[in-house]
Amino acid sequence: MWKYYLKIAWRNFRTNKLFSVLNLLGLSIGIAICIPLFLFVQHELSFDRMHLQKDDIYRVNLHTLGTSGSTAGETWACVPNAVAPAVLKDIPEVRYAARMLKNGFGVPASLKIGNENFKEDKLYWCDPSVFKIFKFDFIAGGASEPLRDVNDVVISASESKRLFGGKNPIGQVITVDNNQQLIVKAVYKDLPENSTIDCGLIANFQATRLSKNIYWSNASYETYCLLEKGADWKQVQRKLGQLVTESVDAKDRWFTLSLQPFSRVHLYSKDILSSYSSRAGDIKTVLNLSFLGLLILIIACINYMNLATARSERRSKEVGINKTLGASRKNMLWRFYMDTALIAFGAILFGFLLSFGSISFFNYVTGNHLLISTLFTWSTLGCLILLWLIITLLAGSYPAILLSGSSALQLMRQKMKVGGLDKVLRKSLVVLQFSCSVILIIAVVIIYRQMKFVSKKDLGFQPHGVISVGLSGLRSMQQFVTLRNELLAVPDIEDAATVQAPPGFATSQRSIHRNSDAHDQPLYTNNADSHIVKTLGLKLIAGRNLPTQINKGDSTCYLLVNKKVVEYLGFTPEQAIGKKIQVDLGDNAVVVGVVDDFNYASLKKPIGAYLYYSSNDAPEAAGVMLIRLNTTHLAATMDKVQRIFKRNVPDVAFDYQFLDAHLASLYLADKVVEKSAILFSSLAIFVSCLGLFGLSAFMAEQRTKEVGIRKVLGASVFNIARLLSTDFLKLVCLAIAIGIPVAIWLMHGWLQHFEYRIGISWTVVTFAALLALFIALLTVSLQSVKTALS
Repeated sequence: MWKYYLKIAWRNFRTNKLFSVLNLLGLSIGIAICIPLFLFVQHELSFDRMHLQKDDIYRVNLHTLGTSGSTAGETWACVPNAVAPAVLKDIPEVRYAARMLKNGFGVPASLKIGNENFKEDKLYWCDPSVFKIFKFDFIAGGASEPLRDVNDVVISASESKRLFGGKNPIGQVITVDNNQQLIVKAVYKDLPENSTIDCGLIANFQATRLSKNIYWSNASYETYCLLEKGADWKQVQRKLGQLVTESVDAKDRWFTLSLQPFSRVHLYSKDILSSYSSRAGDIKTVLNLSFLGLLILIIACINYMNLATARSERRSKEVGINKTLGASRKNMLWRFYMDTALIAFGAILFGFLLSFGSISFFNYVTGNHLLISTLFTWSTLGCLILLWLIITLLAGSYPAILLSGSSALQLMRQKMKVGGLDKVLRKSLVVLQFSCSVILIIAVVIIYRQMKFVSKKDLGFQPHGVISVGLSGLRSMQQFVTLRNELLAVPDIEDAATVQAPPGFATSQRSIHRNSDAHDQPLYTNNADSHIVKTLGLKLIAGRNLPTQINKGDSTCYLLVNKKVVEYLGFTPEQAIGKKIQVDLGDNAVVVGVVDDFNYASLKKPIGAYLYYSSNDAPEAAGVMLIRLNTTHLAATMDKVQRIFKRNVPDVAFDYQFLDAHLASLYLADKVVEKSAILFSSLAIFVSCLGLFGLSAFMAEQRTKEVGIRKVLGASVFNIARLLSTDFLKLVCLAIAIGIPVAIWLMHGWLQHFEYRIGISWTVVTFAALLALFIALLTVSLQSVKTALS
């Protein structure tokens, strides 16, 4: 019997080529879009499942306290280095704890192997217990006791190939930052793309000078804990709070600690600062793309339902004859479902073929690395089969139930009256489709304008023309002075400054102490020299710059603070000059200058307390040189910079980055949202237009005789085209009225993620409404004018 139904479905497909092709094309595009979105969501949800003990692993997070003592401050992924040994000692439920410190607090390392230099941005200094917590598959060397000796290092397979080529890396010596020698003891299989832990080299934390000083003040260490099987992590978190209370004096307690389940680290850490992993996800992005894919699929199904119900009147006699000849309701249901199943199967197959291109395009737009091979996994193929069944049921249900449920007498007499349930549903679906289109248009325009605003916002300094060059590995101050003098002799180099980290990079976190507050104010500190103001283009509003030279034996820590610092202390910028303040930088920290506030981080964050400092006993090294260039002859100038660097520092890899390019990368996720929204919204609107075109073509076909009579009676082409278009445009106007408030509500929520943002103006809303109306008018008019001219 199913062969008979299939044959009838094929005949119907061939008889109604235009409407069948429109349905097939709409569903195929919807599926081709949904496949990469589904694969992306699947990839994001699969993060960190490879670790066997993942359910018992937790990251320790830090929450800064506001001045009132509330936890209304920031959340950081890094904690003090005293946390790991303390929890191991005092909390019995903690089986293992490991600190992970990215080299130079995130500054790439310079590696020297033989006579070759390499840049390395994935060198981590870790406690050996990290291998007890996470799963590493060793493929060479001593895997039983990784990092047994202080100078041991283990490397990934890809890093082994990059650094050593085809040579055996075991026993080879790697010199880090022209200073410390490490011996390769093992090679591990590359961690997969869906692993939050992204180490390339792992060295022993005990080899760093930082391991000798255990403290609760500076927070720069990611710390993971493995709890005993069955331990109550909430109880451990309470003990963690007690541990902080007992270990840190109340006047120095500027933070609290909490545990974050490792399974939530990847997707639920968007607002958590100072994480070292380069593979951060966002559950909102996953949900938004899932919703967008589902929305496009629903729009494609609405197209089918609209055209199927519209043509149901044409098929009413056919169904009536079948019922008169004894066809049961079950027979008719099977017949209509087979119609839909045939088109849906063709759409699945065609969409699957289109997805080879859509995955590549998705990777290009979003920067992801989805593999074509994932199309042939059982999970993907199973989901496609499930999708086929869902589309068949979703898109085929209403026309099947509508006609199979009517009596033969009703169908033979054509009692499918205008204004019936099918007409109401059809109009409702058109309104729903274009409401979604209006929402998408408004969203795209607002996202585009916000990203344009971000790119042109005055940051309070001038990043254009500034490059950041790593100084890791410099042997002496004299080597640095010679390097800097030679650079300044280049005509197109305007100035150069050394700094701990440029704007947009993580720096040290400390706190300001004010006697009137029970809790301290968090702030960021950055070791720099006297050229920082001119190099970055900061605005000095009071006092002077940092000193050019500090005399030997001078214990003063000179501070260049922003306005937020002096406002918190209750001074004017002029009053703050010469004042000693408590900022955990020694007992003699003196303000010598005040600069205007500037955006040292993303525009999603408010400007907080920030300072540059310079002293003889700086706790952090200034490991980066910022060079301001005249970009008129950029290529030639960069070539000179590289030659000077290699001549003066031959044992260090030349590593540079344009500052404005790095700052733009802070909004990479939002740029992906912008590109994805434009792409997928355009396709969703196109699919909506396919349905509207098909529906207008059918309605014009239904009214052919009426059009002929009106033309005979003298109606003009314009009058007939207006007659055929008016009903659809009324529905589109209703869709605009519904879509505008929904879009405003949704985009208002999205804009809240930015501290600095545009407003939603009526200009944008009006433009979106007119654009939707124009698209609908153009789509309907194509068929209306064609009919009027016939």
